Amino acid sequence: MSLIFMMFDRLRARLLLRKKSEPSFANDNAKNEPAEREEWDRPIEFFLSLIGCSIGLGNVWRYPYIAFKNGGGAFIIPYFCIYFLIGTPLFFLEMSLGQFTSSGSAAAFKMSRMFKGLGWATAINSFLVSIYYNVIIAWCLFYLFASFRSKLQWSDCGNWWNTERCATTGKYQFLFLANN
Repeated sequence: MSLIFMMFDRLRARLLLRKKSEPSFANDNAKNEPAEREEWDRPIEFFLSLIGCSIGLGNVWRYPYIAFKNGGGAFIIPYFCIYFLIGTPLFFLEMSLGQFTSSGSAAAFKMSRMFKGLGWATAINSFLVSIYYNVIIAWCLFYLFASFRSKLQWSDCGNWWNTERCATTGKYQFLFLANN
């Protein structure tokens, strides 16, 4: 957490220096100079964009399932060890390199021929994860709109996807798995 505050202090100092050094008059030679990249107005915008990029569906939905499947509380210790020893330094490296080079991950790792494939690997990984998350969002939307029907598709056992273990019982016809 202290790394994040240290990054904020550096970012704030850079923003204040840049605002002080900007001239108050327009430059007539602006047509000949390349356009500058946009920058964050406030450090909180940068921080919120980092949170938005690093926290996703995997953290909210998948982590509790994996923790339960792999031992519950005993899973938390190795998870946080790997998170702080590998995950956070790699995230900080990619973010710092991206800020330093003012480019994306594929172009940022061109500094060394050895790391050139690493930039493309992160770009391809982001693409594949976005496909995976879009499928999950599509399932959520499908079941959301399917639940607005007067008779839910999964409310009884007369469907093609039901197995022999499906059973309905009682007045309300709740669906449950039999213990057979």
